[in-house]
Amino acid sequence: MPEEEKLSNDKPTGVEVEQAEDIEALKQALAEEKEKSEKYLANWQRTQADFANYKKRAEQEKSEVLEFANSALILNLLSIVDDSERALVSLPAQLSKFSWIDGIRLIYNKFKAILEAQGLAEIKVKGEKFDPHLHEAVMRQEGEEEMIIEEIQKGYKLKDRVIRPSMVIVGKGKEEEKTEQTTQKEE
Repeated sequence: MPEEEKLSNDKPTGVEVEQAEDIEALKQALAEEKEKSEKYLANWQRTQADFANYKKRAEQEKSEVLEFANSALILNLLSIVDDSERALVSLPAQLSKFSWIDGIRLIYNKFKAILEAQGLAEIKVKGEKFDPHLHEAVMRQEGEEEMIIEEIQKGYKLKDRVIRPSMVIVGKGKEEEKTEQTTQKEE
């Protein structure tokens, strides 16, 4: 019998088999739950990062709206600035000695100072090379190539953003040089 007892001890009993299967099932369930919890954690972290990005983007948009809220109004007021400049330039010499003309100049200067305090700045064109981001070419004339010859209408920036490009006449080179180059190419 001792041999039978050894044989029976070597073979797992039904209870032991069930316990082993239960342990395997529990290990598998634990692994599945760990995987689920890792997915939940990853999703939560991703959502948290998305929300942080959303907050940053919303703050940036809010600051841009506040910064450029007056741009439409300022753009509309630029026509008044243009008209005032044209009126003061075309003023007859005999009227320039009157004090009310000086008052109009003071009003014009104060108006420009208020706009400049809001961040408005003229785009410089004298002696500048043509830049399509700042200038709008309305005509090309004989002159130094790609250089601005004349300003037709002033352009303005509002806090480093172009709100109205300068209308300019751009040089296209000299006709003599182009004729010579064409003649040389034909030969």
